[in-house]
Amino acid sequence: MAWQRIFLFIVTAGLVLVTAFVARPTESAADMFRFDAATLTDTALWTKVNNEPYRLGVQVDFLCAMPTAASYEPYRKKNPHAASYITVYVNPIGRESMFAKQVQRFPEGSVIVKQKIGNDVEGSKPLLYTIMRKRERGYNPAVGDWEFAVVGPNGTEIQGIGKLEKCESCHKGKSDSDFIFRPYFKAE
Repeated sequence: MAWQRIFLFIVTAGLVLVTAFVARPTESAADMFRFDAATLTDTALWTKVNNEPYRLGVQVDFLCAMPTAASYEPYRKKNPHAASYITVYVNPIGRESMFAKQVQRFPEGSVIVKQKIGNDVEGSKPLLYTIMRKRERGYNPAVGDWEFAVVGPNGTEIQGIGKLEKCESCHKGKSDSDFIFRPYFKAE
């Protein structure tokens, strides 16, 4: 009788452990990242930070991109010194920090989206989207726990995500502003 109870206990404990590990998803909900640019027009989800597209300089334009120089060729033919324009959006979690007159640390869950378009503001389709998502403390201390993502021109295809070295190399120099640039923001 005692050996049957021990056997039953071992089997039950084993099943509980196996179920816990097998049923557990490989990614937690906090780690999953999805983006759909079509939602940027939903004012419950996003606030447009700059009302007019902000012109980037040529150097920044090439630094902040995943596509190759050939991707920009149609725009460069019109003007070899052409630069891109950006429109920036922030989600409700980061809204207060984005619009604060004094720089604030963004709370975990803040998302900033930069929609990049070509030199022809009126007719340009997006070239890409770059995204910063504030993660939990300790995720990426070198850049204030920001995660970076690059989404293709279709608005959903993730081309890169995580601790992207190209993004981090620029943002590391902005520790005084929670590692974000805001030249497009005009405080009122």
